Amino acid sequence: MPSTDRYCIVTPTWSGDLDHFRLLRRSLARSRFAETPHYVVVQTEDREAFEEFNQPPVRLRTTAEVLPASVERRRRRATALSKRFGRHWTRICGSLNRVWGWPRWPAYTGWHTQQICKLMVAKTADVDRVIVLDSDVIVTPHATPADFDGEGRYRCFATWEATDSLGSKVSNWVQQSEKLIGQAAVIDGQANTYFDTPFILETPVVRAMIEWLESTYGRPWWARLLAQPPRRWSEFGTYKAFLATHYDAAQVDWCSPEVCRYLYDASDVAALIGEVRQMLGDESVHYLTIHSQSNGREDWGAWQFADQLADVIGESR
Repeated sequence: MPSTDRYCIVTPTWSGDLDHFRLLRRSLARSRFAETPHYVVVQTEDREAFEEFNQPPVRLRTTAEVLPASVERRRRRATALSKRFGRHWTRICGSLNRVWGWPRWPAYTGWHTQQICKLMVAKTADVDRVIVLDSDVIVTPHATPADFDGEGRYRCFATWEATDSLGSKVSNWVQQSEKLIGQAAVIDGQANTYFDTPFILETPVVRAMIEWLESTYGRPWWARLLAQPPRRWSEFGTYKAFLATHYDAAQVDWCSPEVCRYLYDASDVAALIGEVRQMLGDESVHYLTIHSQSNGREDWGAWQFADQLADVIGESR
């Protein structure tokens, strides 16, 4: 994926997040990242839904083009089985895998293979850093490339919490990352619990991590990552653990994500529109995430507010 730019953006996504993705692209087009190369990796079967975006600066790629062939085959099978069984039984099968190591297919569902796609782009992109933006991010007019520049150090967003206060999901990600890397990534009893986007992947660090994984475990890096228990590992957690344990403090800029905001409930559309409008006008807010509910956990979705928010984004300056 050649590019002469110092950074690029990557977004793995799928048809369930298309409404969110439209808002992301609309906001990027009105930001200082309007011309930044944007690698969008979609599930192969969803390419047609995203074809309208396939023009510069967007570079549309399918999972068949990005993932190893064996992973793509297993991903497509996992997608079919997940649709057949539904969300509830898919989670049960994932739990069985964690206990018995079988069935294997839950380890290849979209959430897991998207993590591989992010690292694959970062490994191959000819840039200094890759900025990961999920589909549910809105980039405000106040965002700037300086948000990701460590000024000679590797910048990583960090929110520190005591390890004994972590919720189960985050605790699993932290512990599994440390187990994989083989060293404790905790600093002064605190763990970096930032697992959101935007997330910075410094490409030299990603390549060093991949080389270390393959040298340590004697197998392809992606195979080692996907061999971990489903939903217990995180590509961001692995990256942060490697960064914390293989680079000294002077090399890393652990930066608080003060420019990021998050909304978790969009059930009241009028209230949501008001909050977004206010944040778009706030110079301290550079990135706003309206967490996606495309997995069906809630009874609302982006389709309920996408058109109105597109108009609000269009008004922003």
